[in-house]
Amino acid sequence: MSEYSPLISVLMPVYNGEVYLDEAIQSVRTQTFADFEFIIVDDGSSDATPRILARHAAEDPRLRIHSQANTGIVGALNAGLALARGQYIARMDADDLCLPQRFERQAAYLDTTPEAVLVGGLAETMDAAGRPIAVVSGGPHKETDLSRFPPRVAVSLHPLIMVRRAAFDAIGGYRTGFPHAEDYDLYLRLARLGRLDNPAEVMLRYRKHDGAISQRNIARQERSAALAEIDAMAVARGVGTPADPEALGIAAETFEAYVRYRI
Repeated sequence: MSEYSPLISVLMPVYNGEVYLDEAIQSVRTQTFADFEFIIVDDGSSDATPRILARHAAEDPRLRIHSQANTGIVGALNAGLALARGQYIARMDADDLCLPQRFERQAAYLDTTPEAVLVGGLAETMDAAGRPIAVVSGGPHKETDLSRFPPRVAVSLHPLIMVRRAAFDAIGGYRTGFPHAEDYDLYLRLARLGRLDNPAEVMLRYRKHDGAISQRNIARQERSAALAEIDAMAVARGVGTPADPEALGIAAETFEAYVRYRI
């Protein structure tokens, strides 16, 4: 008998996420679409995270808990990908909330839109207490254009994406080398394979709080994102990778000004 393969593998890394973890897990467990496995990678937590995970796993057999020594988000995500059995990979973070029909609607979109390799959507941002702030999208660009500098890059909010597993396999998963911008690097590489679409529908409640890693590392994140663009442009132009800005005819001073502008 062949091993059961769900349609969706939900991938969530967590490190010391006890504050919001219970709500985040429950928002996945109560989805209207039930054919998924929920892979949670505990990346060396020292708080109550392991106990929360054990309780939910005992209640719901769809949860698969993988515990490891701390490697950081890229290591945790790739560990989860190695365990995933689904045709689609849905991302989730331990401090956000899925809307109930998120998986149902995203899976239907990929089922009926073969040219898309990723589907995201809109998110309602909220503060640490869960009070709504605004509705946001990943960005203004619907297509990635690496023929210009600065390039135009189609992105989505990382915790709400659903990606074809075949696309993840084709690009080799997440990469180190772009700290705090591993999602941006992912989008640049996925754009070689197909569209990154953001339907105009709220799929997630996205929590903004001081403890979030992205909030603490904005300067490093933006430099990494700019370098990921340079890397993608070098690949697109066939000049090799990794590459520095000057290899693409971009003066170092111009690149540094661009990084400062992004921040």
